[in-house]
Amino acid sequence: ITDAQKGRIVDILPNRYESDMIRYFRGFSNRNNVSYFVTDMNPHFKNVAGICFPKAKIVADRFHVIRQAVWAMENVRKAEQKKLSESYRKYFKRSKSLLGKSIKKLTDEEKERLALMFGIAPRLAEAYDLKNRFMEVMKSKDAIEGKKRLSDWILMAEFYGLPEFSACITAYRNWFQEILNSFEVPYSNGFTEGCNNKTKVLKRVCFGVRNFARFRNRILHCANQ
Repeated sequence: ITDAQKGRIVDILPNRYESDMIRYFRGFSNRNNVSYFVTDMNPHFKNVAGICFPKAKIVADRFHVIRQAVWAMENVRKAEQKKLSESYRKYFKRSKSLLGKSIKKLTDEEKERLALMFGIAPRLAEAYDLKNRFMEVMKSKDAIEGKKRLSDWILMAEFYGLPEFSACITAYRNWFQEILNSFEVPYSNGFTEGCNNKTKVLKRVCFGVRNFARFRNRILHCANQ
């Protein structure tokens, strides 16, 4: 649990079990004063927010929303790559960074390399198009514009019929309102995710920690000096 405004870690819970989180947050008397609850696309976190912070507007973290489309595109690349000869598989793997770029930022040479990949794997061209179109959805200036763009994108993704995008489409439908809420506020989980990464590095350096209380104290000491 972090205070993003002050840039500090407030507390660390021993697990992410829904029942334990509900028990923890119910201990706060000012829960009804919470206006926004920013979360990744974990359904358990959404349930916790609905139970513990009934007056808060739930906001889907933009990074995790975008990641769904990127993962779906990557799954198409991996599936198509497996069908190829060894030389082409290596070419696809070396060129995968190009798929993360917007069309507008590609050089002529990079466009030619992508064109070769798309000629070999047309499904990958569709996945790349869906990923780029979703990036445009996330540039919506408000929830009204975002609703139109996101609805259109979901229909297009369903029309393409790429099975690798099925889970992505379902996630966007299930989190539709929470994604729209993200267009209305500037909040994100950026600071919290940064703290998570540092904690994972510390855990790896320690080769794991058996005593949670000591690990918690160490994280708080290192992070809040």
